[in-house]
Amino acid sequence: MTEPRRVLIDADYAADGIWWVPTKEEREAPIPSYLTPEHLQPWPLSPELRHDLKAWNQSWEASDGFWNSAEARRAWQEQGRELAIRAQNEFGTDRWEVLYWLGDRLHRVHPPGSWPAETWEQDLLGYPSRERDMSVAAVVFTCQPKIVAAPSWAAWGSASRWPG
Repeated sequence: MTEPRRVLIDADYAADGIWWVPTKEEREAPIPSYLTPEHLQPWPLSPELRHDLKAWNQSWEASDGFWNSAEARRAWQEQGRELAIRAQNEFGTDRWEVLYWLGDRLHRVHPPGSWPAETWEQDLLGYPSRERDMSVAAVVFTCQPKIVAAPSWAAWGSASRWPG
């Protein structure tokens, strides 16, 4: 059985409010093989829903991702849930799974399910543990940096000539 296409209803700056969620295989593949023609096509959603997703994303941008209260944040996430349900209805359930955030959990419209924010990528998608990924960063950031002086332009002879 082929893994379903997954999308996430979520906001970010200058975004559309909907994101591809790469499979484990796509995530581990080189970038050119991840950007298939399917990923480069417009979303197979109605113009109305694409507009509503964009407007929802822009409401997040206007707040800089911060809300005046927990209730305001929850109301915004509820709007995201409603958009996710609409997207699932338009995508259908044969090949698509639509994900969204509510509280501190990631939810799936169909089939229903939810995962903790900290582990959903491992639990649902089979991605490697973030702890394992962060172990490399820990090594990098705990090494003593070596600071060297940058050469002056005069040492190169002229500002128009790069060393090399």
